[in-house]
Amino acid sequence: MPLSALEHYDYCHRQTALIHVEGVWSESADTVRGDLSHRNVDLPGLHRRAGLTIVQALPVASEVHGLRGICDVVEFIQPRSRDDGPRQATPVEYKVGRYQPGGPAELQLGGQALCLIEAGFDVPVGYIYSVAEHRRYPVTISPELLDRVIQATHEIRALLAAPRLPSARNDRRCRNCSLRDDCLPEITDGRIRPSNLFTPRPLGQWRD
Repeated sequence: MPLSALEHYDYCHRQTALIHVEGVWSESADTVRGDLSHRNVDLPGLHRRAGLTIVQALPVASEVHGLRGICDVVEFIQPRSRDDGPRQATPVEYKVGRYQPGGPAELQLGGQALCLIEAGFDVPVGYIYSVAEHRRYPVTISPELLDRVIQATHEIRALLAAPRLPSARNDRRCRNCSLRDDCLPEITDGRIRPSNLFTPRPLGQWRD
């Protein structure tokens, strides 16, 4: 399961199914800005400075939980001695928009941490880097966050195996979603009967 599915799922279940089951993807101004902001970190690279190794575009995976993906940046801190415990890893996830505490990006960051922990690293904290704010925000890799990640992986697998796509949310999140025209949230939110599909309705009404 791609690590990106964790963020998609926390944002919208239907978006997750459209992307990871139907293979639907559409570009928008936000997705293009996201691609541009990742241009540097998407290139594999390694940098070293005193006691710190920085790796860009690092592939990670969890055999236990069936996750795979690429971390934008991981910073490794070498312990001073073997008695200081395992090597520490700090994943950094780049996001084009402003940071949202407790938002979907934190679940994806938690998935990266889960993979790194399985690889034998100590991961006490990760960071969300907001390109819009030119600032990175610390996220504690707590047992609660890791439990949320594990629970989400089970729910996503059930969603991907389901015979039908989930209903649309049809709320404010749909306004800026690049898949809005593919999703048709006004029709697929489960609130409109089939007999009303072709009844003219005003545009721009959202259930917030």
